[in-house]
Amino acid sequence: MMKNANDMKWYLILFSGLFILGLYSFVSKEENEKARLLEMVQAYADAMIEKGRDNYGDLQSPLFAAALDRFGMTLGSTEIFSEIQGVRKSDRSLGGANPQEDRSLYAILYQLTDITADEKYAREADKALKFFFDHCQSPETGLMAWGEHLYWDFRTESVEGTDMHEINGEWPFWDQCYRLSPESSWRFALGLWDNQIDSKETGDYSRHARWSRRETYQGFEFPRYAGQMISTWADAYVREENEEKSRRRDLINAIATVVRRMEENSKIAESGYLIAGRAEQGDHINVVWLSNNLEMARCLWGAAKQIKPFEEELAIRMEKLAIQQDLDFHRTGHHIAKGGGFSVTLHAKTGEPRHRSMNIPYTAVWATGYGYSTHADLANLLYSRYLQLKESHPQLAEKYKTLIVAAADQYLAASPDENELQKPDAFAKVVEHMINTYQLTGEAKYLRRAEFFAWLGIDLFLADRNPLPMATNQHDHYEAITGGPDFIYALLHLYQQYNLSQSDA
Repeated sequence: MMKNANDMKWYLILFSGLFILGLYSFVSKEENEKARLLEMVQAYADAMIEKGRDNYGDLQSPLFAAALDRFGMTLGSTEIFSEIQGVRKSDRSLGGANPQEDRSLYAILYQLTDITADEKYAREADKALKFFFDHCQSPETGLMAWGEHLYWDFRTESVEGTDMHEINGEWPFWDQCYRLSPESSWRFALGLWDNQIDSKETGDYSRHARWSRRETYQGFEFPRYAGQMISTWADAYVREENEEKSRRRDLINAIATVVRRMEENSKIAESGYLIAGRAEQGDHINVVWLSNNLEMARCLWGAAKQIKPFEEELAIRMEKLAIQQDLDFHRTGHHIAKGGGFSVTLHAKTGEPRHRSMNIPYTAVWATGYGYSTHADLANLLYSRYLQLKESHPQLAEKYKTLIVAAADQYLAASPDENELQKPDAFAKVVEHMINTYQLTGEAKYLRRAEFFAWLGIDLFLADRNPLPMATNQHDHYEAITGGPDFIYALLHLYQQYNLSQSDA
């Protein structure tokens, strides 16, 4: 027992001091971790700018390499960089640049300039994109040397891969590209219409088309490619710098034709779902890919908003087609709320989940195979649709919110097996998913879990203090296709979220 009031006073002083010291230590640790995140992002960006460029062949350029030895910062090959489970050989860009695989790298560079006020980062991104659009476009088709099967080789100064152009995601840097290389950007938009679409009457196309010459195919009109092409056409159509272009109206015709094709494909299957394509090969006419359809919906929604002041009727059709994909998604039997997964691959006739050689019917907490999807991956797409719909269609948006939170709850306790093959992209998607869920709910447990997966990923892929993340926890080189840039971008997003949380407080 305390003998007098003095004892009590000194006890309170001691207790207060310890409390303040503990609070200071906690705040100091959090500030240090936040600072370390930015340091790692800058170290990665600096290493790519200084040593990850095209220093090969007769024409050295500012392009960034998509795969590198992490210690010598040199190009590799299939002989040096071994096969990676779940990554097809034809998809790897081991000898040069593939900006579509490096979208997160460019996002990092542009955002670092905003954060640090150092113009170096945006300037170096500009240099690379200008060179790519000025030098790496097919003179015959207008298509770019990028995507799932093509890259620009540093040693041969030419396109390499399988000579098949296939878009690998919506391109988010048209503002920069039209500023840097406007004619090449415009030629690419027309090239998609002229040399990716097989029939301008029916809108039949394949996700594959020759880069080097006009050679198109039919029946593989996967919906997400429809959305991503429409996004490019809409962007090109509404730009003031393109208002006097002689073929500008062709882009509206392109949008309308492909939208009609998707509308027709929505009526073929007995289940009423939008099919993957009309080709019998690969059984695509009997397949529904819900995530593919939602990606189309996301792109359609953004494109419709752009063209609505000019083409209101077409924009309304696009919105209607997009909303139908939302309704179809919600009428599907998902098991995410019960600890299962999202249904993603369906039989077109019955609407029931189905197995296919390269696809499994449900998402998983962790998945590394080609054609497999994680809860987090799909939940991030749902979050994009939530943001698009929350004002105009709040009931649909709320349904997405419920599913997003249910998926996030599975990651509160689940952790990957570190003895199995793990790739940075899986961690990037989970970190993004946890941040998105924190923004939806305001519950700190999701932000704490984002931190957990960020630092676990750092331990797996950046433990040796090398600024470039490993291709996997079992492959000691750097390769963009496995998500190294995506993981670094997720760290930057977490850093930005810390700052947002502090300013809100």
